[in-house]
Amino acid sequence: MSTTPNRGHDPQHAPEEAARWFNQWHVYRSIVDADWMAHRGIFSAIRDWVLMRHPGPFTLADLGCGDAGFIKPTFDGTGLWAYMGVDASEAALREARDQLAGARFTAELLESDLLTFLRGDVGPAAQTFDIILASYAVHHLPAPEKQEFFRLAHERLRSRGSLLFADVFRRDGESREDYLGRYVGMMRQAWTGMPPEHVASTVEHVVQRDFPESGETISGMAREAGFREPPRELFRDATEFHRLVAFTKEA
Repeated sequence: MSTTPNRGHDPQHAPEEAARWFNQWHVYRSIVDADWMAHRGIFSAIRDWVLMRHPGPFTLADLGCGDAGFIKPTFDGTGLWAYMGVDASEAALREARDQLAGARFTAELLESDLLTFLRGDVGPAAQTFDIILASYAVHHLPAPEKQEFFRLAHERLRSRGSLLFADVFRRDGESREDYLGRYVGMMRQAWTGMPPEHVASTVEHVVQRDFPESGETISGMAREAGFREPPRELFRDATEFHRLVAFTKEA
């Protein structure tokens, strides 16, 4: 199977198509458990940021929450008191309900794609949050909808709030085709122990559904959306694909 899409491929936002692969939740869970996408380092950095930046009680919207497996260990001992998890995958949300059982904070889960939620079409339209977390979700969107994501996230954040943006990134000036060649090559070399059929389905998902941007482009989108403070890169793994960046809303 070719790992390089046709040039000029125009991504369309199809949440139901993206969710179809994530409904094979055991495949994605195996990636998380093996830490191939650096979830442990990312959530450790999230905890450090929260303890430094948000010492008092705070609310959190987790967009693309998946099974919420990192939420309780990450936020235990912090000021989190109300959690909203949003994901388009029914299978992931079933797991999240079990993961969040017995949490010391209130937890609500919504089945929705992130833009539908941010627009207020589902859930409480006027609700704002101290922290919005978007983890490996925004790279599925075409560029205009990425820009809309940042605009809406800025609107839904409270003053001095944080947008924590964890995702895959291209190098500055790198084409999507070159990025895909590098990323798929990394997967096939480093993700050892993954069954071949799972590798094949994951490669297909990446090639068809992943449209990451460079750090420079993401920062520009955030700035245009109203995030005036310089972004803070909180984590970057050894591959440099997987990063966590914090954007803060001015008072």
